[in-house]
Amino acid sequence: MFIAMSRAEIWLQDTLDQSLSIEDLANHLGYSASQVRRQFRQCFHLSPSAYREQRRLERAAVLLSLTSHHIARIALRCGYVNHSSFSRAFQRRYQLTPRHYRQALSGMRHLTAHRHQFITSIEKSRPRQAVFMRVYEAPDTILGLGNKKHHASHLSCFEAQLGRATPTVALPDLLADTVSALDTSQHHSKARTDVGLYLEPTATMENLALPLAYRRVDSPAQHYASSRFEQFEQLSDVLASTLCRVTQQEEAFQISGEPPRVLWHPSHLELRVPLEYCQGL
Repeated sequence: MFIAMSRAEIWLQDTLDQSLSIEDLANHLGYSASQVRRQFRQCFHLSPSAYREQRRLERAAVLLSLTSHHIARIALRCGYVNHSSFSRAFQRRYQLTPRHYRQALSGMRHLTAHRHQFITSIEKSRPRQAVFMRVYEAPDTILGLGNKKHHASHLSCFEAQLGRATPTVALPDLLADTVSALDTSQHHSKARTDVGLYLEPTATMENLALPLAYRRVDSPAQHYASSRFEQFEQLSDVLASTLCRVTQQEEAFQISGEPPRVLWHPSHLELRVPLEYCQGL
C-alpha cells in the first residue's frame, strides 16, 4: 500500500497547477476516495488535500523568492483560481502576504555566490526519458548515489534498453529548502529524492513494464542552467552559484520551479536547474 500512496504523493506533486479532485486521484490509483484519504493520512500524516496545499504554497514561495513573475501569475501556476484565495492560504502558512513575503526575501534575488565560482551556462535539452524511484530520504544520506548499478538495482532485466544511461537524481525539495520554504516542523516534510537514470536520446522504455516502485518520466525539450562540479558535497554551493547566475543575468530566463537534477557524468557532476523563457511576461 505504501507504493500506492507514494504514487498518490507524486501525482499530487505533478498536478499542483490543475484543479483536480481527490476523486480524480482515486480513479488514477484504482481505489475509492475514502481508502485514499485514510491510507494517505497514515503514510504522510495529512489528508491529500492538505498535503497538496502545502506543496502548492512551497512552490509559490520559491517563485516569489527567485523570480519576478506577477503574483497573480504565480497564483495560477500553483493551482489557485484567484488572487484572494491564494493570498489567504499563503498568509495562513507563512504569516505574511505574498507581496510582503517577496519583499522580506528580496535578498534571495541578490544571492551571494560561494567564493568558488562554478561555471554556469544556459543550455537546451533534447526530449528524453528518465526512470525514477522515489526515496523518502535526503540525498546525502543515500549510499551509492552516482553508481549506475545502484541506480539500476531493480532494473537488471532492462540492461539492453538502459544502454549508456546516466545516473541521476531529481530533487523536488531542493529549491524550497534553499529559500527556507519547507515547514520542517511538520511530519509530512520528510525529504524526497528521485533516484534513477537519464536515458540516451535514442533509448525508450515506452512499452516496457517497469517494477512498481519505478516510474517513467518524459522530459521535454527545455532550457536549463547547467553547472559542473566535482563532489556531491558541493551541491549547496553550486546551487547558490547557479541561482546567482540566473537571477542576475539579463537574458529572458527565470527559474521554472521544477525539480533540479544532478547527473553523474564520467568526469564530473552536473547540476541542471530547469528554466522558462519569459520574454515579454
